[in-house]
Amino acid sequence: MNLSQLNSDYWSQLCGSRIAHRLGITAADPSAVETFDKWFFSFYPYVADETFIPWSSLESSRVLEIGLGYGTTTRRLDKKAKEVVACDIALAPVVFSRSTTQRVAGAQASVCNLPFRSNSFDVVISLGCLHHTGDLRGSIRECFRVVRPGGTVVMMVYNRYSYKKFIVSPITTIRSFWHELRGNPWHRAGETVKVRVAHFWDRNTEGSAPPHTEFASRRGLTRDLASATSVRTSLTNVDDITVLFPLRLQRRGFEVFRRRLLNSFLAHKLGLDIYCVAVKASN
Repeated sequence: MNLSQLNSDYWSQLCGSRIAHRLGITAADPSAVETFDKWFFSFYPYVADETFIPWSSLESSRVLEIGLGYGTTTRRLDKKAKEVVACDIALAPVVFSRSTTQRVAGAQASVCNLPFRSNSFDVVISLGCLHHTGDLRGSIRECFRVVRPGGTVVMMVYNRYSYKKFIVSPITTIRSFWHELRGNPWHRAGETVKVRVAHFWDRNTEGSAPPHTEFASRRGLTRDLASATSVRTSLTNVDDITVLFPLRLQRRGFEVFRRRLLNSFLAHKLGLDIYCVAVKASN
């Protein structure tokens, strides 16, 4: 079975299902998405505001979102953008997103081979998807192929040099850092990390890790996007340690502590995620 099929099967369970379970909601209850969306934007406040996604300037834009999960950003785009196409390699997220929106068009496809004409979108958004495709660099190229000249690509990928990567896989991370210092920021790019490592980033409700996970660096992204008019990369996000505690010990005070860490040195220098906002060069 090829990786695309493995990814399609794995992501048929909506990304975010473990959190939804904690919140007491299921994908079979579309009316409960408000509860999930409230949690999502509280947990990722930099997605809710204008830090990376220009929500307030999308009213005349045709937007492609790639990698849908529980559809929180899709539902916000449905209210903000002129036209939205929601794309995922698995059918279930596409169906779910369409069932909880009014105007969104859905497409089941791999980002490595998007079924759209070149230069056909004003904005492309992909948060937490490209590092699972098996071809991170190729999927980035596809995002830039379908966005128009002068259009914007917003993506989030996992940080190869996050504090957690140093803790979970120190030797591999240090080795990668050494190769990057020597001028090869994509050293071992595309290599599937061990399940033991990937498990610390993503798990489904059965506790299984995705078929493929890889990590990127800010330097590597910037070098690959050298032809873009502008590239802005930022590090952010830290773990929610409360999921490690028994339910009786999970207190809101810990969530407040995590939100404070989002503005700390830890998040901005060794954060889990790289957010990249890049503008495609005009012809």
